[in-house]
Amino acid sequence: MGINKRSIPEDQKHESKFASLDPDDLKNVVRNELISMSSTDRVLVVETLEAEMERANFNMRSYLIPLGVLAKTTAELTPTEIGHLVRFLNINVPGAMPVVERAITQFSAFAKYREP
Repeated sequence: MGINKRSIPEDQKHESKFASLDPDDLKNVVRNELISMSSTDRVLVVETLEAEMERANFNMRSYLIPLGVLAKTTAELTPTEIGHLVRFLNINVPGAMPVVERAITQFSAFAKYREP
C-alpha cells in the first residue's frame, strides 16, 4: 500500500526569506548578523542551531568537517565559519534549511528574516 503525498498548491507555496537568497548572499547575511552580535549572543545562536539540528537528526559537526572547520566547541566557531556552514547546507542539504531558519530567526538580529 503506497503513501499518498499531498502536494501544496502552487498559489499556497511561499518561499522563505532565507531560501530566496543566493547562497553567497545567505552566507554574508548570516556572517554579518553574527558579527553584529556580542560574543555571548553569538555562542547562544550557534548552540541553538546545533541543538535544533540535532533534534531534527542533522549532525552539525559532521557538516563542518568537509568545510575544513576544526573547532572543538561552538564558542570557537567564527561568524564566517557559520556563514559557510549555512551556505553549504543551503546548497547540499536543503532539507536542513527549515531547521536552520527556525533556529536562527529566534534571535532579534535575524528577526527581519522570519516568516510572517
